[in-house]
Amino acid sequence: MFVFVLYVGGARDYLLILADNTGYIREQFGASGVVYFADYPAGFRIMWTINIICGLTAPIMLIVRSRWAFAAAITAALAQVLLLITTFTFLNRWAMLGAGTSWFDIGVGVVTGLFAWYCWALQKPRAPRIFPSGSGNV
Repeated sequence: MFVFVLYVGGARDYLLILADNTGYIREQFGASGVVYFADYPAGFRIMWTINIICGLTAPIMLIVRSRWAFAAAITAALAQVLLLITTFTFLNRWAMLGAGTSWFDIGVGVVTGLFAWYCWALQKPRAPRIFPSGSGNV
């Protein structure tokens, strides 16, 4: 559930930023944040959209035991990592948004990657039990 709550917050940021709410952007990221998001490239918006959608749906899929939970989680993780790499490289993210935001977003990437690993681990076949249930052996 932690991943879902994390991505609900991310979805809120996403919607407010894409709605061009400059007051919110300035409050969260300062004046340089307004400049940073003013001409945010379409390709990065697409990666961000994929990350948010998959980050929101993967925990729900896991709860309902969908076999697609891992696919959604790994897609969210890859989109997050790709977005971080490209924005740090081409948009000067660290300088524009600051260290705090940058470290937080790196943390989101790590958490998303760990969640994807968890989904993967759950889909692996389990080892057989030595003592079947109800055998009375401890």
